This record gives sequence, structure tokens and C-alpha cells, in this order.
Amino acid sequence: MQIKKINDVEYQKYLDSIEYAGFLQSVEASKKMESNGWKIEYLQFVENNTVVASGMIGMIPLMKIFKYCYVPRGFIMDYHDSALVERVTTTFKDYLKKEGVIYAELDPAIPLQQRNQDGDVVEDGFNNFDVVDNLKACGCIQLPLKYGYDMTRQCRFVSVLDIKDKTKDEVFNGFISKTRHNIRNALKNSVKIRELSRDELSILKELVDMSGEKQNYETLGLEYYEQEYDYFNENAKVYMSYLDVNEYALNIQQNMEKEKETIARANETLKENPYSKNSQNRLKIAQKNLESLMVRQEEANELSSKCSGELPLAAAMFLFYKGEVYYLSSGSDERYKRFKGPYALQWFIIQKAVEEGNHSYNFYGISGKFKPGEEGYGVFDFKRGFNAVVEEYIGNFILPCKPFIFRIYNKLKHVC
Repeated sequence: MQIKKINDVEYQKYLDSIEYAGFLQSVEASKKMESNGWKIEYLQFVENNTVVASGMIGMIPLMKIFKYCYVPRGFIMDYHDSALVERVTTTFKDYLKKEGVIYAELDPAIPLQQRNQDGDVVEDGFNNFDVVDNLKACGCIQLPLKYGYDMTRQCRFVSVLDIKDKTKDEVFNGFISKTRHNIRNALKNSVKIRELSRDELSILKELVDMSGEKQNYETLGLEYYEQEYDYFNENAKVYMSYLDVNEYALNIQQNMEKEKETIARANETLKENPYSKNSQNRLKIAQKNLESLMVRQEEANELSSKCSGELPLAAAMFLFYKGEVYYLSSGSDERYKRFKGPYALQWFIIQKAVEEGNHSYNFYGISGKFKPGEEGYGVFDFKRGFNAVVEEYIGNFILPCKPFIFRIYNKLKHVC
């Protein structure tokens, strides 16, 4: 087996020729890593003039004279073929030794075992335990399978909605009733969606910061979102759900007029027939509705004084890559959660994903904790409401390339 170094154009051509690759394995992701100080290489493993594995790797200095290597989401290859995994790993290890790499890390996006919407392991479902065994047999060390959020590594649990060959109605009907209800209410109450330009990424950051403060997690600077937007080009889109305050106020006014007309008609009828039960009920309901609308009108007037027509509710960055849409950085304004902006935003992008023929809508990271009150349960429950299924990846693997030096480094840094 030989390793062939190729350029980014050749690597992109290879990616275009295969059915599946994740966005972290893309040329765009490599360019972003490169801008952050990584040395990027595109490798192909060749046997008998046939490419049997390929991928992008990043190397960065370690202990001044050595290097650390990361293979985002692992190589693109058949991990079930134990002999192939052994040959690729051995060849790769020898290559990295010459490059001065102490150890490499890879985190293949391969499900460990089948789980359902609730996060439960499916009885008699599929598993990929053999992949874990194959990697271990080649000298890879599997890191402990952790639950919760780890900002230093890619997520191990994700929620994924299957939309392949489905209509928008079929997808919508798969949502739980609460989710469908919230979407309908949001759209009825003048919640709209629009794309944000690069110059408006500060809106996304502000909403993410609000969520971070509410849920007590660290957020990233504006430059992070700008990098994602710039390097992923047309594959990166940022959308915002907002309340159209003027339309909202107008709808309230129109509904108030309708209720006033109902009250007037009911009063006229009651003049002629004071004991009419139907008219009494209509009057009572209309008066109650009018009182509620008056409260909402005051609220609308207050909102109008705070913003110029658009009240941001939620925003998120989405990546469209090789048939899959990824829901990444997001945030919302908790003060206006009654307008259900996140629900409207999700439904808008899911419809777009269906229209463009994608096979999956990836809600991305969840904590892997599925009981009320546990870390990240609310995020998981929100995504579950859209009929998303939990996927648990096999985790992170360490490949020591210089065993003696790695043992010393591991004692100091506790890598594994």
C-alpha cells in the first residue's frame, strides 16, 4: 500500500465522486483549519492503482519539535474490512513517524449502536462494534465514551431527521403534536424568516450569547461565525426568525374590530331576545377575546417602540453539504419565547432541505443525556419533537506513532 499526497482540487474531485462525506472532511473545513495554524494534507491510500481510503489530515506543533495529527471524522474507507483497516493504519502510522508526529486522533462519524427518538438503544438494532474492534486491533486506543458537552472535541451524540424521498407534508406529520402546534402558532402570529448577510452576523452572535448566558455555556467571538461563513461560501447560510411587529399589530387591530362587531351583533340580538343562550355565549367569548387582544395590543405598541419593524427571535447557521443539512450555531431571545421563533426557523429550513432533495436534516449536537433535569435535556427534547432520531458515534481514537515519547507525553497530559 502506498500513500499518495494530492492537492485540494484533486481531493475535491474525489469527494464529488463519492456518495457520502461529512462537512468536517471537506476542502472548506481544511481551509478554515489552515487559517488557524494547521498544516493540511490530503492523502489517498492506493493499492493496485485503486484508492481504498482517503481523507484530509491536519498537523500542528507539539512540544516544539514534534507534532499532533487530527483526522476530522476519520478516513473515508470501509471500516468493516479488518484487513484493510490494518493496512491503512500501519501505512499511516509509518508515514506519520517520518513527519515527527507523536500521536494521531480520529473520530469517525460512524454510529456505535442504533438508538431511537428517545435515545434508547433499539433492541435487535444494528451496531458497529466490529469497527471499534478493528481499530483497537490496529493499535488505536479508544478514549472513554463520555456523555455531556465537550467543547474540545466534536460531538459524539447528534439528532438526525430522515427526509429522504419524503414530502413536506409527510415530514410535518411526523412531528409531535406540540411541535406542529407551535409552528402553526408562530406563522399565525406574524413570525417570518429571512436570510442574514455577512454584515448581519452580529445578530446571530447576540442571540447565541443570550442563549449562552441563559444556559450557562461559553460562546464564541464574531470572528468564528465570519470564518464559517467565509470558508464554506455558498454552503453556509444564516437565517433569522423574527416578529413582523407592524403586521402583528395590524392583525391584532383587525381581530379587535371583528370581536367588536361580534359583541355589537350579540347585544342587538339580546335586545330582542334577552334569554338567548347562544347570544349570551357569543358575547361572553367575544368580550374575553377582546380583553386578551387589548393586552396584546399594548404589548405590540411597546415592541414597536423598541424596534424598527423586525424583532429578532432566533437565528442559526446552517451548512448544506452533500445531501445533508447541518443545524449548527444557534441562539434565541428567551424574553420572546412565546412567539415560538425557533420552531418557525426549523420548519423553514427543513422545508428548504426537502425542496432541494437532501436526504437528512442533522440537528447536530446533543448531550447524550435523555432524562428530564439532566444536562442538555431541553435541547434534546426540542429536537426530538421534530421526529429526529438519536445517533451515537463510536467516539475518539488515539493512534500512538512514537510509543516511547507518547508514553512520556501521556503521563504529563493525560491524553488517554
